Amino acid sequence: MSEFNESSSPLTPIRLPTSAPFPVIISSILINEGDSVEKHKTIFKYKYWDYQDDPKSTEEPPKKVRVERIGTFESPVTGEIDKININILDTVTDSSVEICTIKEPCTHTVQYGGLCALCGKSLEDERDYSGYNYEDRATISMAHDNTGLRISLDEATKIEQSTTDRLTEEKKLILVVDLDQTVIHATVDPTVGEWQSDPSNPNYPAVKDVKSFCLEEDPITPPNWTGPKLAPTKCWYYVKVRPGLAEFLEQVSNKYEMHIYTMATRNYALAIANIIDPEGKYFGDRILSRDESGSLTHKNLKRLFPVDQSMVVIIDDRGDVWQWESNLIKVVPYDFFVGIGDINSSFLPKKNGQITGPTKKRKSIAKLEAQQAGPVASETEEDVLSEVDYSENNTPATTTPLTSSPVERILELGGGEDNANLLLEQSISRNQSIEQQQHDRPLAKLQHDLEALHQQHHHEENNINEVEDEESEDENLLYDDDNELNSLNKVLANIHDAYYKQANSSKPDLTEIIPSLKSKCLEGITLLFSGIIPLGVPLDSADIVIWAKQFGVKVVNEVYPEVTHVICRDITPESGPTFKARAAHHLYPDTIKIVNPDWLFACLSTWSRVDETEYLLSTTNAKTWLVNNKDVEKYQKMLEENRERELNLMDMSRFDDIESFEEYDLDEANQEVDDFLAGLSEDEDDGEGFNDQEEDEEKADSEEPEVNESNGSGHDTFIQEAYSKKRALGDDEPTPIKKLKQDISPEDDLEELEQELEQELLEGFDDLEE
Repeated sequence: MSEFNESSSPLTPIRLPTSAPFPVIISSILINEGDSVEKHKTIFKYKYWDYQDDPKSTEEPPKKVRVERIGTFESPVTGEIDKININILDTVTDSSVEICTIKEPCTHTVQYGGLCALCGKSLEDERDYSGYNYEDRATISMAHDNTGLRISLDEATKIEQSTTDRLTEEKKLILVVDLDQTVIHATVDPTVGEWQSDPSNPNYPAVKDVKSFCLEEDPITPPNWTGPKLAPTKCWYYVKVRPGLAEFLEQVSNKYEMHIYTMATRNYALAIANIIDPEGKYFGDRILSRDESGSLTHKNLKRLFPVDQSMVVIIDDRGDVWQWESNLIKVVPYDFFVGIGDINSSFLPKKNGQITGPTKKRKSIAKLEAQQAGPVASETEEDVLSEVDYSENNTPATTTPLTSSPVERILELGGGEDNANLLLEQSISRNQSIEQQQHDRPLAKLQHDLEALHQQHHHEENNINEVEDEESEDENLLYDDDNELNSLNKVLANIHDAYYKQANSSKPDLTEIIPSLKSKCLEGITLLFSGIIPLGVPLDSADIVIWAKQFGVKVVNEVYPEVTHVICRDITPESGPTFKARAAHHLYPDTIKIVNPDWLFACLSTWSRVDETEYLLSTTNAKTWLVNNKDVEKYQKMLEENRERELNLMDMSRFDDIESFEEYDLDEANQEVDDFLAGLSEDEDDGEGFNDQEEDEEKADSEEPEVNESNGSGHDTFIQEAYSKKRALGDDEPTPIKKLKQDISPEDDLEELEQELEQELLEGFDDLEE
């Protein structure tokens, strides 16, 4: 035990455990530097003080007396004493003090299945009363295909540094690639197989190169199932490879080392990898699935790169799954099989119905997609999207979509990693979805609906032009016009160039480089989404908004002068432009471009401002875009008042001391509040509603939707009603602001004054309610 390899034997710092009775005083040292020690050998003794009942005390309860006690410390490991850092009578105050260092033959920094992968020692046998656990030395799982192999942080650092050195020498980066709807699209609808075997089918050209495979999947059984083993089920998958994938992988592999990271099962991931990389040329065995990822709901780079993510780029069609990591490149989802979506969506967070990608260019397919997706925000609902309901205490109560699936309920209750119930519910949900898809055959149904739609157009005599448009289209449901990988290839090349250009002068970091490149792409663009964000989804939490903001886009929820683009859906006979879209066209026809969402997706895909011409909504039909002047004027007034109120609040937030608060003209602030409230109440005096028409005939022609007066903040209805009651009661008492000013003294704390101001305002309205 006395012979060690000086260059390879690691030093282990030895410290007292946190449970020691600190502070302790070293009373004797039983080892010398160079000594060999076995595990559990006593290496030093210490003394400490404790309190116990005084045996001589006659009181109840008895008095406590201070007593000196002796303790011993055993070596938690086997090895050679390298250095002793304490002396007799030294005081050790906490567990951070390094008592000594021991040179171990093996520190077991690489472990597999309870064994040390370096020396073969069974680490499970080492668990004992000392509380020292060898398994704590290797807590990081970095292997793609196994969770049993674990290494220490030091070992992970060495591995990553070695990888960094190798990639730097090869001038490469790391690319983490998602599968579903990023590089492939999959379905289990057996209709695809039938179309493949029928060359006369209109969809045959689109599906003839679709790949297929069959997986045996274990049946779902309840936890702790003790019944007979159930037979596995077989499921056929049909996979469409994203156009240009072979060329994309070939080109990107010259600049990136690629890894697959999917939330699908490992068997599924291996089957897909065999389709897109049959020779293992691009990914090799670098495939991480949900079975090894350690998380049932989200992806995390630390699973593969626990120490350093500065050379890693991610491509995925879902940003929320990555919690919008800074080195993520979100791609436009690949949606070849119309209406199918992500076949593994049961393993992912709920999308809440948010718009995810461009509509199909063919009008009939886009119409079928819209019908299948269900109703979107209507003209009246669209204005409600930006509203916030205010309760009596003036606190915003945002609306959240109700959760219905068991998976979402488990997540709400704290489910997540290593949650057996969540795993079971996810599996059940996915199996139900697959079985429903196999049974319902949605592709066959949509193809039938498409044929019926064409027949309907041919029988509508007053839709001649539309019929001609449809006649020019093929009768097939499936059509592949995706070119996302071309744009993505250019973006990845630019990122690679930016990294290695910076490497000449400093240590580059893609978590900084990628956000910096993004933020400049669409600077100067201010968007208004109208009729796009689903009801109940807060604006700032919508994926499309988060995604757009990363590129320097500003997003607002009203028709302000700085708006450059209104994003709304195409106009159809069933759905006309929203009020905000019509107001924007009426107020700023020369500066605001009204485009469909495909323009924004094109910009986000190419990382550049795309020409709007192809995406502009037609505004030539004056009747379609008619808007009542009176409504627009009231809408503008409401926006101006809202801006003024926001500026006032910003002014209040700038008070940083009592002097600056005293300098602020409270009489003026009081007048501003009174003027604002009075302005809101004028419409009540006149008996006019926000959507009143100047003439009955104009009302009939314009068919204006009812528009709520709320400006989106939710204050209007509450304050207006309170102010009306205030006037009805003839309240001549000083307003809260005036009253507060009278009570200010230089000694008052600013924060207390602000809180008091807010409370006075709210209490004033509460009194009116009573």
